[in-house]
Amino acid sequence: MPVVDEDEEGETTVIGTRRTSTEMVSIGMIRRQCTTDFKIVPIRRKVRDLAGLTRKRSPDHAVVEQWIGISTDEIIRAKPSFEPWQVKRFPLIEKRMSRRDCLAWLRHHGYPQPPGSACIGCPFHDNGRWRHMRDHDPVAWTAAVEIDRRLRTGIRGIRGELFLHRSCVPLEYADLSTAADHGQLDLWPNECEGMCGV
Repeated sequence: MPVVDEDEEGETTVIGTRRTSTEMVSIGMIRRQCTTDFKIVPIRRKVRDLAGLTRKRSPDHAVVEQWIGISTDEIIRAKPSFEPWQVKRFPLIEKRMSRRDCLAWLRHHGYPQPPGSACIGCPFHDNGRWRHMRDHDPVAWTAAVEIDRRLRTGIRGIRGELFLHRSCVPLEYADLSTAADHGQLDLWPNECEGMCGV
């Protein structure tokens, strides 16, 4: 079965093919849970461990003040704690610092500019980010290709194959050319609440 998308003129074009045992194809996004599974839960677990709360009933008052580096550009991600045992602080927002302000501070103090952060296997990467990874970070690219391979049938409760790239082909074979850039927007900045970095 063909997988279709729109080209630059808005015309429908075939961007790949899919075959399943039932000859039925379903394409869409699965529930995003990486933030919860790989960031929020492990951080919460470690904070509880550091505070001596492992395997204990949570106190009904704050015993932890957790500082989170979210800048004013992402103020929508700054959420209060829903747990009585911790208080969340957002020092960059309190100082009214944007990402640009943070980068200026780093330059002024002689630190290198950090790259934008995102998970290696994030399905919200656009073709430009995939290309940059493939061409400039072979270790990350190899890891992303392996993640894509393992993802194929590795999620319980999902019937069908999963892919990191929106064309629904293995990442190593996806068309990442600039001509294909119209197809996948970089949704990561607006979608991910991962608190990956500033």
